[in-house]
Amino acid sequence: MKIFSKVMLILIFLFLIFISVFEEVVTSNALSQVHNICFILEEKVEGLEDIRKSEFILIVDNMEYDWLKNESKMCYLVNHKSIQEIGAEIAKMKNYLGENDIKEFKASLEAIKFYSESYLHFMGANFHNIF
Repeated sequence: MKIFSKVMLILIFLFLIFISVFEEVVTSNALSQVHNICFILEEKVEGLEDIRKSEFILIVDNMEYDWLKNESKMCYLVNHKSIQEIGAEIAKMKNYLGENDIKEFKASLEAIKFYSESYLHFMGANFHNIF
């Protein structure tokens, strides 16, 4: 019986390590992807008067699609309320594109960058989060 409990303890420990690594990879990739797209959009929008271009619409639509796909994976690993702000800001960005509201579009970009940076900091596996 002692060997069985030791084997089970090792299996549980390995499972916890796997889940931790999987969470780190999924969240880091998703948040980094959104963060990088924000920098691309920010660079392309700089100095423009009209953002109602198909290029921006495609980038934001792809960002939303990728985010929804990644969010569905992350909702099993992290608190969904912690990550829903990014999806809400992406929806606002789509609306601002249609209205050609550059100021609010840039504000949403900054909010998404802020959320993704802060989520990467507190959701990632590091020594501070363990203790």
